[in-house]
Amino acid sequence: MFSTKLFKKYCSKEWLPIFESNKKTISIKAKQKIFNEGDPVKGIYFIEQGKVKVLSRFDTAEEKIIRIAGNDMLLGHRGIHYEYYHISAEALTDTTLTFLPIDIFIKIIKANPEMSIYLLNFMTEELREAEERMKNLLILDPKKRVALILLKLIDCFGYSTKITKLLSYTLSRKDMANMAGTTYETIIRTLGSFEDLKLIKLEGKGIIIKNENKLRAYVNNKNFPKKVKATK
Repeated sequence: MFSTKLFKKYCSKEWLPIFESNKKTISIKAKQKIFNEGDPVKGIYFIEQGKVKVLSRFDTAEEKIIRIAGNDMLLGHRGIHYEYYHISAEALTDTTLTFLPIDIFIKIIKANPEMSIYLLNFMTEELREAEERMKNLLILDPKKRVALILLKLIDCFGYSTKITKLLSYTLSRKDMANMAGTTYETIIRTLGSFEDLKLIKLEGKGIIIKNENKLRAYVNNKNFPKKVKATK
């Protein structure tokens, strides 16, 4: 988490007015790019409200999802000290952002040691998670990769406030396949298997998590859960 609230917490009193006078609010529609790979690095974005996917092309023409981000998270920080963005960011939902020019952001970071340490810890943790995701793509079977995506959606976006245990946002099946490094058909089959095991319930395009604890246990164990027997 790296929200504007935390930014203000670690920002000294003499620099806070500079932050306030240079920030601006940006509204982005769903499916609209916030910035593109190759665009000049102009600033840092704080997600105030909304959901975003971060993408990279690697060596292929198709963009790969490398991260999802929600409320109170940071975007564009991977462009610090670079002239151009080497990733892109796209809004999954209508999104409100606070934008801060990169030169102002760097000046504030340099002038506030506690904030610098927090940012370093934040980026270190993000790098660890990225390395973990890459390892999972190499060693985990597709079912566990899909389970990890469901858990990431829980941790990042949370549950709906209207329907119990309904994911507040579900990636499209195509995006899930992209993020898991598998096929669309595998996503469909795996979600069907999870539903048979009473781990989830499919509600149209949405997903209700029936047993989060078992889903997490499955990711941490080698064995696939056994199908729940129907009670008489």
